[in-house]
Amino acid sequence: MPIRIKLARSPKEIDDALWLRHEVFVIEDGKFGGKPVPGHRLVDHFDAFPSVYHVVAYEHAEPVATMRLVKDSEAGLPVDELYDFAEYRRQASDDLPGLGPEWQGRDTPVFGSAGMLAIRGPWRRRRDVIRAMFRMAATVCQGYGASHVVVVVNFETAGMYRRLGFTELCDKIWNEEIGNHVIPLAGTTRQFIGWALGDLPDTALSSFKDSFERLVLRSGELIFSEGDIGEHAYVIETGEVRISRKRDGDQELTLAHLGRGDLFGELALLDDQPRAASATALVDSELMTLDRSSFESQLHNHPERARRLFKVFASRMRSMDELAMVLAFAHPAQRLEFALEAARKQATPDRSKPDELVFRGGPKELALMAAVDEQVTRQYLETAMAGGRLAFSERHIAFLPDAATRTPVAADTLHDAHAQPPEAAA
Repeated sequence: MPIRIKLARSPKEIDDALWLRHEVFVIEDGKFGGKPVPGHRLVDHFDAFPSVYHVVAYEHAEPVATMRLVKDSEAGLPVDELYDFAEYRRQASDDLPGLGPEWQGRDTPVFGSAGMLAIRGPWRRRRDVIRAMFRMAATVCQGYGASHVVVVVNFETAGMYRRLGFTELCDKIWNEEIGNHVIPLAGTTRQFIGWALGDLPDTALSSFKDSFERLVLRSGELIFSEGDIGEHAYVIETGEVRISRKRDGDQELTLAHLGRGDLFGELALLDDQPRAASATALVDSELMTLDRSSFESQLHNHPERARRLFKVFASRMRSMDELAMVLAFAHPAQRLEFALEAARKQATPDRSKPDELVFRGGPKELALMAAVDEQVTRQYLETAMAGGRLAFSERHIAFLPDAATRTPVAADTLHDAHAQPPEAAA
């Protein structure tokens, strides 16, 4: 079942975060004496501050993980009770010139801390969930304007934080209250975001990333179904997603095969009409999601963010009109050529051969995109491969460097007895 990771906004979601801490730290791990506290909620005075943020993960409606993020204030940070960060705070201003235009001319860093990471036992082996929690934490820290993030963690987990861009400030030290060695670490939010988003391509929703939630899926899990009322748009962080719709009963037509950085489901941000297609994770995937209420709030405060998104809407509408015309009136070879061009646009560079583009789908996927029989599609691909345009396997189509200059497969080279007639594809 998909796992949704979000910033707690409602009283119920905040209460879930406090309950999760108690459930994990006290009940499961036996810390704080291992005895349940009244109310089964683990709370300290920082939870009463307006500068605290709770990230919560849900599997369906069940809370499974949480993390607390705190922006610095006159009361300090929770980690200040475990380690003296005074020297690091004094040196942090030297980092500001290199943190981007928003920090130019400023001489006072803004600190935040991350902690209270609590993951229930059955989900602790889900590394994808843990990664998504930290990615969410990075965008929250960036959203509230932190220049630096400080943490104090059990020494066994320090390696994970180093991979996130944090630097150890000293050797491990013993903490009597926790009953374990801990290590203080620190880093800039820019480094944290660099790990979280990496080389994610820019999209029409990139300016909304401070409002994103995250969705973690296993291969084959459904994101939404045709006919659902949608409230979210999605950007693929990792993985692959298939967009499809039903036609002629149970027959399924693939509209798109999407990968890292691709945007889909964006019409749900503008209306509450049923989804026109279904979306399914083809492999284990992580998505960034934006809900309609956050989108509308952001547009109210930053109307300039809408321009790029409306251009995407216009482009999608033209593409769908073109697809409808091709499926209604084109010969099978023309439909396959149209689908192959769509696949090429969705392809990404091969890691071992950067000059080749690879579409992560084979003959079956292309057949679904073109509404053409799979046997005919294989014949088409074999002819194209013989002509030096591409190479293919059951799971991939590789576009060779000079493929664009090759001649398309002629319609009369296909034996289209198995292909659907144009009127059946309309």
